[in-house]
Amino acid sequence: MLRIIGSAVVLLSATLFGMRKYNTYFERKKTLQDMLDGCRLIESRLMCLHAPLHESFMGSGAFFENARAQILSGLLPEEAVKTAAYELHFLKKEDLGIIERFASGLCASSCDGQLSNLGVFKAELEKSLEEATGELNLKGKLCVKGSILTAAAIVLLLI
Repeated sequence: MLRIIGSAVVLLSATLFGMRKYNTYFERKKTLQDMLDGCRLIESRLMCLHAPLHESFMGSGAFFENARAQILSGLLPEEAVKTAAYELHFLKKEDLGIIERFASGLCASSCDGQLSNLGVFKAELEKSLEEATGELNLKGKLCVKGSILTAAAIVLLLI
């Protein structure tokens, strides 16, 4: 009886570990996708309305809403975007580097400068999103399946 309970605990804990690792890959992909969607909205607002940054960030996803709130509280746009980026725990260092480069370009005073900065940011985000999708499909599934198979092997050794 004790072996069956131990086997169930091992199987469940390994499955949860694999799902947690899968979730980190999924959250990174979701965050990058949300940021890319927000970039597209901001780009259209800048092209059509020539709106200020804090107005362009409004309604463009959680990342840009957080940056907008910090801009309205008195931070410079560059610092607000960097601060909002550091609060996202699922992003890699490369992703944070992309966001930092985007933030450093926010000091452009003309609308054309903002659009070119946003275009570069969008292109880099698309590449990063492709990488995150590949990691989710490969490493994410491997984490789940590998943890279940490892748990099954341990269960067989216990029984």
